[in-house]
This record gives sequence, structure tokens and C-alpha cells, in this order.
Amino acid sequence: MVCESDSFVQIQGAPWRITLLKRRVEMLDDVTKGFHLSTVITQLAEKYKVSEACLYKDWERRGQWMPIVMGLDKFAEFTDIIESKLNAVQRAAWALYTRADNDSARVGALKVVLDSLEIYSNTVLSKQVLERLERVEELAEKKEKEEKP
Repeated sequence: MVCESDSFVQIQGAPWRITLLKRRVEMLDDVTKGFHLSTVITQLAEKYKVSEACLYKDWERRGQWMPIVMGLDKFAEFTDIIESKLNAVQRAAWALYTRADNDSARVGALKVVLDSLEIYSNTVLSKQVLERLERVEELAEKKEKEEKP
């Protein structure tokens, strides 16, 4: 049983990376639907032939892979909601910055703006990474078809 939860880089071959990505999407989707984590992990362990310990470890590290998953088409609506909330936060922070009567409030407002820009940039980068992964999967499938006589 292979546990490929450590990183995309350590997994050899595009199909493993795509399988890992699909597994993570399914895990996140099921948990957000309200299913208990232990139930989700048990089902995914059987489906993907990995240990439950591997899946629990992967879930603990979700902070590292969740931005990538959020860029998927399946989560596009969720990403749009996040983007609109970030825009609202930025507008409020800029308003506070312009009306603040002390430097501490202005610095705090600028920090909020910078933090929201970082989250936004991570979301945009996640979309680009996923597009590249899809292209790699397509190329791998094409190459596999060409190699078969």
C-alpha cells in the first residue's frame, strides 16, 4: 500500500498525481457535505487502496493541498464566493484606512489588504496549477496511446 500524501513532487508519474488529486477532492467534498471524517476515510481507503493512516495524515495536511483543490471546476462557485468576500474585505479595509484617525488602525487595515491579496494570489495560482496538471494528464494519455501498436 502506497501512501502518496506527502507531496505532488514525490509521486512518480502523472496518473498517480491525478489519482491523488481526485481522492483529495472526493475527501473534501464528502466532509463538506457533512459525512463524518472516519466514514469518509474508511470508504476512500477501500476505493483507492491506501491505508486509513495515510488518509488521516493527508487530512491533517489539508492546509497544503486545499488551495489546489479549491481551484477545481467543481469548486469554482466556492472560489467565486471567496473572491467576492475578499473584495468586500479589501473595500472595508481601504475605507477604514482612509477614515482612521491613528497610524495603528491604518497599519492594521493595510495588513488586512495584504493578507487578502495573498489569499487571492494563492487561489489564482491554484487554478493555473490545476490547468497544467490536466494538460500533463492529457499528454500522458496521448503518449500511452501512441506507444501501443
